[in-house]
Amino acid sequence: MELIEPLWTTAHDIKLRLMVIIVLANMFLALRLYGLMAKARFKAAKEGRVTVDTYRATQNEPEDVAVFNRAVVNQFESPVFFYAIIAIGLALGVTSWITVVLAAVYVIFRWMHGLEMVGEHKVLKRRKLFINGFYALIALKVDLFLSTMLWA
Repeated sequence: MELIEPLWTTAHDIKLRLMVIIVLANMFLALRLYGLMAKARFKAAKEGRVTVDTYRATQNEPEDVAVFNRAVVNQFESPVFFYAIIAIGLALGVTSWITVVLAAVYVIFRWMHGLEMVGEHKVLKRRKLFINGFYALIALKVDLFLSTMLWA
């Protein structure tokens, strides 16, 4: 136990700062996608491809615009679990360096997934990125559980 203890006890203030940066990076992804969605919607309206009524219930959007809406919605699905895991870990004081690395991996995959979705949009590539991010999320859950059992 003494051998792995430094993963939880070393440089707590640096771990905390890194976790905040990682969480903010994930939040910035959602904001970036909101901006891209707004830009795409404005362009479609300017070109006359949509009307105000299109957004009364956000339906009948052209596919090239709807993909941005789906990308934004996607930021409020699995990331909710990510934020909960990070908040619980920080509140309990059981965030380890493993947590920091896994959180960074998760956010990197979220960024790659989000940019693929609004970029080339290759479905199989996007799916692989999502699954890899989901594996990182599962690993974060396991890390939270084990850290809580060992250190809380």
